[in-house]
Amino acid sequence: MSVQKDEERAPLLGGTVPRFKVDDILNFIGFGPFQVAAYVMVGLTYMAFSFETLLFALISLKVQDEWSISAVQYANLPALTCIFNILGGVVLSYLSDHYGRVWPYAISVAMIGVGGVASAFAPDYTTFLLIRFFASFGVMGVPILAYPVLIEFLPVRNRGRVLALLTLLPALAVCASGGLGWWLIPTYPVHGWRYFTAAIAFPSFVAAAGRILFFYESPRFLVSQGKFTQARGVLVAMARMNGKRLGDLLPERVPLQDMIIPDSDGTDRGSSLPKLLTIFSRPYIRRTLCLSVVYVCLTAGYYCTTVFLPALLTQLNLNPYFTSFISILGQIPGIFLISILTEWPCVGRLHTLRLMTFFTVVFFLLFAFVRNNVSIPVTGIMIFFFMVPMLPLMYTILSESYPTEIRAQALNFFNTLSACFNLGLPYLGGYLVEQGIPWLFPSMAAALFAIQLVAALLLNHETRGVRLLDNV
Repeated sequence: MSVQKDEERAPLLGGTVPRFKVDDILNFIGFGPFQVAAYVMVGLTYMAFSFETLLFALISLKVQDEWSISAVQYANLPALTCIFNILGGVVLSYLSDHYGRVWPYAISVAMIGVGGVASAFAPDYTTFLLIRFFASFGVMGVPILAYPVLIEFLPVRNRGRVLALLTLLPALAVCASGGLGWWLIPTYPVHGWRYFTAAIAFPSFVAAAGRILFFYESPRFLVSQGKFTQARGVLVAMARMNGKRLGDLLPERVPLQDMIIPDSDGTDRGSSLPKLLTIFSRPYIRRTLCLSVVYVCLTAGYYCTTVFLPALLTQLNLNPYFTSFISILGQIPGIFLISILTEWPCVGRLHTLRLMTFFTVVFFLLFAFVRNNVSIPVTGIMIFFFMVPMLPLMYTILSESYPTEIRAQALNFFNTLSACFNLGLPYLGGYLVEQGIPWLFPSMAAALFAIQLVAALLLNHETRGVRLLDNV
């Protein structure tokens, strides 16, 4: 084996046959063109997903006007689609953890595209709901499949920064989506919302094609399933693309399974129990409970803010589309901030989460009680600066906290929990907005993030620089 730099060389762990953990091999391969290609592929997928993020918010007023429905009736759209988010997440995460990351990923994104284009031609609100249900089945697949795919290709030292910067492309997509909505919807008063709905669906087809073209299965998944020959093939391709010879580390004459040291938590829970229940066992229970509270509060606050912000801004006599657009821009510098803080040794994932949560509470309270034509846009920008980057940060923490065998299903558990909680929130949010009391809604959001802060303070498992587990 050729001599590598100390920080790149995986340790030999004894005997005439070298033995390694999967992270050792990924560290040897390093970060290079292969990981950049994976980043672009996942980034395109998240861009397609993020184009949909503002859909319900930006079309809300036009849909209510066209079909003469109230804000509470419109809440059926985000609320009921949560049910299909849940169903899609259960199916796609199970397929991903049992049959591989590739096809569930491509199917998920394709469903978003097909449903998006079809819904632009809906003749009535009921038909629109039914078509959006189809699209929402695929929507949940993106966050629970994209992060595991990328994280399972990355060396340890690059995980935090790359996963944080992953949201830079989606953030640009959200900004583009906001700008597109700001242009199309007011410019074409009758059908502008339909043009917008169709336009933001097309990137999903590009993302689905990209996943099929980048047809590499996760080596961690293959190892966890005992498919060592296929895993070696992927690792060889990764090393070759990065200018490395895997044979310098893993002798070709030795079967890969003889050189891999299993990465598991070492706890025997009995083969009769579903592996997903691992997240409620002693090594994980506190982590799971705290992360559940944090994630539910974060997604609920973000969800209601994006859906009802235009209606709230209209009550405050501000341009709902322009003000929403400039507020959304605030997330871009926030993403750069967390990409620095999450890999900073004295800060890491948890302190970054606590810091961002604290200032989100502060600026929601300022939005609620300090209102003028200057303070509202400024506090709106700062809310998005601190709130939105916490979403990729949480996906990073969740992906790093559970083994490869159940990673997608664990992420789906948190998304399902969030979706169940969010079923009633659109109705509550719509009711609060219709009361015409501008401070009421942002005060509720501040309370949610205050609860999230308490749960974040109770978290005690820092994942910066920690090796990933593959088996339970």
